[in-house]
Amino acid sequence: MNNTEREVNSVFNIAVYIKLMASFIPDADFEQVSKMVGDIHDFFKFSEKEEVLEKLPYIKSNLEQMAAPLLTRFPIRKSLDDIVADWDQFFKDDSEIYSYGLEYGWLEERMDIQGFIPYNHIPYHFRLGLYANMGNFGIEEEFLIKDSFNILVKAQKSFDQLKEYGDYKQKVLTEEGKKDFDQETVRKITDLKYEISANSRLAIISFYAFVESFVNSLGYSHAKRNEGILTENDFEILNGKKNSRFLQLKSKIERYQPLIRDDGKTIIVTSDDNQIKEPFISFFNIYENLRNSAVHFSPTKEPIWLKPADWIEKAEHFSKLSLQVALEIWKSCYPILASPDYIGRLDYDIFMDKAKLYIRNLEEISDEMNSCS
Repeated sequence: MNNTEREVNSVFNIAVYIKLMASFIPDADFEQVSKMVGDIHDFFKFSEKEEVLEKLPYIKSNLEQMAAPLLTRFPIRKSLDDIVADWDQFFKDDSEIYSYGLEYGWLEERMDIQGFIPYNHIPYHFRLGLYANMGNFGIEEEFLIKDSFNILVKAQKSFDQLKEYGDYKQKVLTEEGKKDFDQETVRKITDLKYEISANSRLAIISFYAFVESFVNSLGYSHAKRNEGILTENDFEILNGKKNSRFLQLKSKIERYQPLIRDDGKTIIVTSDDNQIKEPFISFFNIYENLRNSAVHFSPTKEPIWLKPADWIEKAEHFSKLSLQVALEIWKSCYPILASPDYIGRLDYDIFMDKAKLYIRNLEEISDEMNSCS
């Protein structure tokens, strides 16, 4: 590569850098920037060498002026050419980066973006929406906690419907002077009971999955940010393994704390029956067994043949217990920080209200379609 090609590539990298930044900064005009980068690319590719050399200083000066406020706002930790090369690798690997977003940690390693998202803590793998999803953020365990509450609300609605339908049919039965429900009513009541039990079981499975995902996230994020200073053994543990074998949730909760905390202390003990405390006693001794039975039942495990009222009671109790467990784990790892902003501060009411609104919106869609038919 000669000096001219090197200079052209260096200038074009400024344009690509601007496009990268415009893909996630909410106040940027990504479409306009993308068009500009395309025009510059075509000019460099199809124009005569003399014309490129003539206009190169002008293009460079304009791009540097555009990039200057970005570089001031987000000082780079790698060279601009290296950042662009790393960014281009996503497209060489056929990554759907614009669909799934960009890891916060990827940006964090390449530039100082502190303060861009006003949260008290941001996991390494927290994703920033790009282009059409610009301004949106997300992380996998948030999907799981939303799933959990959505399923729980469905179970609750079915339970309320069962009580209302039962009362209504009992009143009709009394007015008609009959003693027993007809087969159609029995079938509907049976279906409602199944719906309650099924969604309650799924809620317990999903809340447990959320807690495990949340713990995995804490370990993974700390491992990624401290890979250079962690021992190989500690790095493996924080990724959920020991001697290439997967660790149980109990073990991860206990082992992660001293590795993440600055003082190396273990606040929550889960391995000793004499030291384990609530809410972890109930979480593991009652609900982990129930979850395991619901996932891979056998006659030797916790029974899953329960009354709908018992299932809904357990699902509601476990939902509160799960968030309490997650919050205790968070505090044990980050004693100085407040509840995590990136996942709704683990506030039960926040997620419950969102779930109720979500279910109500779905019902409104059905009502709207029915009214048009």
